[in-house]
Amino acid sequence: MKLNLEFSPPFNEITNKLFETFEFEEEITLSELIEFFGQKFEGFSELVWEKGNKGVFSKFLSIIINGRSYQHDNFLETKLKDGDQVVFIYIYFGG
Repeated sequence: MKLNLEFSPPFNEITNKLFETFEFEEEITLSELIEFFGQKFEGFSELVWEKGNKGVFSKFLSIIINGRSYQHDNFLETKLKDGDQVVFIYIYFGG
């Protein structure tokens, strides 16, 4: 299964890439993908979880799957499918 990933700043500073395709042997959930990146890229988990509190997303984080933002109660258990595009984006405000 191939997933197309996009890493917006500051994620691209950790991954050293804006776009990358990852291959997995079987379907995985969004939670498993986040765990995978947390092990692969130092500092990734700190950007995802609010103050390092696993399970509480950073208020600046938006995860977009195939053009749709997911924030419902069970969205971490969303099964990703072959060819899905997943975007990790930080939303900044200010001037």
